[in-house]
Amino acid sequence: MSYRTIFNEAVGEIPPSSIDLDRVIARQRRRLRLRRLTAIAAAAATVGAITVGVTVAGGHPRTAPPVAPSPSPTVRTPALGQDQVFTPTDMALFEAMGRVAPDLEWVRQDGAWEGSGVWDSGASTRGYTPDGYMGQGRVRSGDRAGYLIVGIPLDWGPLLPCPSDQVKKNQCATTTGPAGETILTRSVRNPDTHFGRSPTGFIVSHDVFVKRPDGVVIIVQIRGEDEDPPLTAPQLTALALDPAIAAVAADPLRGDTRARRQLVDSWVLAAIQRQAPGVTGAEGEGPVFTANDLGAGWSDRGAESRNTTDTYWGYGRVMVKKVAGLLSVDIRRRDAAPAGDLDCGEPTPTRACEVGTGPRGERRRTTTTRRADGVAAQREIEVRRGDGTWLRVTLAANVEGKFTLTATQQLGIALDPTVTLPGR
Repeated sequence: MSYRTIFNEAVGEIPPSSIDLDRVIARQRRRLRLRRLTAIAAAAATVGAITVGVTVAGGHPRTAPPVAPSPSPTVRTPALGQDQVFTPTDMALFEAMGRVAPDLEWVRQDGAWEGSGVWDSGASTRGYTPDGYMGQGRVRSGDRAGYLIVGIPLDWGPLLPCPSDQVKKNQCATTTGPAGETILTRSVRNPDTHFGRSPTGFIVSHDVFVKRPDGVVIIVQIRGEDEDPPLTAPQLTALALDPAIAAVAADPLRGDTRARRQLVDSWVLAAIQRQAPGVTGAEGEGPVFTANDLGAGWSDRGAESRNTTDTYWGYGRVMVKKVAGLLSVDIRRRDAAPAGDLDCGEPTPTRACEVGTGPRGERRRTTTTRRADGVAAQREIEVRRGDGTWLRVTLAANVEGKFTLTATQQLGIALDPTVTLPGR
């Protein structure tokens, strides 16, 4: 279930217990476990296809974000988890929280593993495409505790009005903010089916949806552990409207290197699927493979440092008709690209080489290497584009010398203009 669905349900004509925080928390914990094992972890799916820093066709243009104000030295941040790094959007949220609720504490979730963070955040995704910021964590003010959830989708659409049956029942109201924002607030009283701490057996949640005139939507929710949440609806509204959050909300994934890699991952995976419909991921070793989701095994494990603003590297085992092989994609921008003219040089008995020109004037080179016994081992296709970008797609053959993809399919991935690096 996607974050977008969870938030859509929060204002739809649905039962009052629609926001399933259990699933959100379980998903986040699973992601943390996968991170600990250095496997790829996809955040929960939402809808949209907007890039980090650039707009993809089909999305809505967003106003360029103003420079975020530098947080003061007194900004209180949650404890970092293992290998966790806070992004500019996280820091803006922490700064805003210090103004809105200076007495609020960030506390570890019950049952969290030792290396987990107090505030878990990152890109929400549609499939494997980042399409928004999502953060959640447990907070406390005195003896009042609850779960704070903040979402900034990249493409949300219309903000639905309050259903008539929720205006009174759930105190649902729509107002206008100081800069023309549409603000929808709602408070819901639900049975305490998760925490088991409320003396009355019920908990209260507050939801705030803010849509700015430029189309940016900011969603903030607090789910109390009893009927007195640690943040009020006016505080949530003030949080969504705070200048620090306003400054980063138009590009909430800026500075998130993991989201940037996920974005290029999604472009690469889509190109692979266009060239080889039905391709899957492959796991295990030997002649028998288990098909799985293509993106689930796509990784940069072991070379995470090769994913930067100007470089990308990802790899995974892919399979077509029970033939599996390791595929990797390496992209480097002009100032980080290897030198050379992609010539073949002198031929050798174990190396075949062919050069040519792509449909957009790209220089390309295909190199196939064979073992001493003549069995194919690897095929490497390099492309240098007109803007100086260098790209290499490498595919290893299986033990029998068979390739998962044809040379034409592999070249199609290398020449695909969507397989690129986003703007700086």
